[in-house]
Formats: sequence, C-alpha cells, structure tokens
Amino acid sequence: MELAVLETGGTINGIIDPAAPAPTYSRVVAWLCHHAARLQLQIESRIVVMKDSRAMDDADRARLAAAIEATPARRILIPHGTYTMPATGVYLRRYLGVEAQAKSIVLVGSKIPLGEAGSDAPAALEFAIATLREEIVGVWIAMNGRTWHPAEVVKDLRSGDYIALDDAPVD
Repeated sequence: MELAVLETGGTINGIIDPAAPAPTYSRVVAWLCHHAARLQLQIESRIVVMKDSRAMDDADRARLAAAIEATPARRILIPHGTYTMPATGVYLRRYLGVEAQAKSIVLVGSKIPLGEAGSDAPAALEFAIATLREEIVGVWIAMNGRTWHPAEVVKDLRSGDYIALDDAPVD
C-alpha cells in the first residue's frame, strides 16, 4: 500500500511538552520504515511540523492542509498529538478542497511515546494503517482501537482515552 506520512509530532513521537525543542526526525517514520515489509507499505514522508499538539495553531493546520493537497497519495497518515487532534481533524474537514476530501486521511496518536515501555503507539499505528486500507474517504481519527469523526470525539483528560463527545464529563 502506498502511504504518505505527514508528520506533525505529538506524544507518539516523544514530544510531551509544548516548550520542548522539536526533534529533527520522526519516530513514527523510522518505525514504519522498519516494519514496511511486514505491513506491505511504500512510504513517502514529510515533516510538516514537529511539536506538542497544544502548541499547534491554525497556521500549522494550514501547512498540513497544503501538504495534503500537494501529495498525490490517496492514503495519508498523520501522526499527531492527542490534545488537539480533533481540532485539527475538524479544521481539515472544513478547509480541504474537494479533491483532497476524496482521499483517505487518518490522524493517529498515542498516550505513551513510541519506543518507550508499555507504549500504545505500535497498536495505534497498526490500527490506523488497517483503517487506511479500507479507503474510507475523508478525515478520520484512529484512537483506542476505533475510528472517529473528528467532530464527535474528545480526549478525556482524566484517563487520556478518546470518548464520544456525548459521553464527555461535564465539570
């Protein structure tokens, strides 16, 4: 499967502090390249931004949208921090052109960085890749073994899990 990886950073890449310096490489791309034969992937990758998602803004999202528009790939994986992944998904659904909206685009993140003990990142990545194989068009979030519409999900800050917006606790 041909896959474009448009990197934005996040915990999945070991970025856990908005003030931390950005890494110059992607843990996700390195992992995907290492497992490309087993996963039957041909990977094209680009670092769009590398930051904690709490530091992302609409200028970063606009750069991401431009990268999606520019890639000829039909399947796009976006490693992203979990704090603002729904906001990025909603932004992309609103501002991508018709041709880009016809692509299969999946944002993915993890609670524990890739490569650290107990990380959920390998399972999250494999689930996101399986989702992309289904070629569901549009922008989606793959978290906690589920595929979510970005406007219908929120991160539960107590557990770190994604839950349906309707089930979110009211504080």
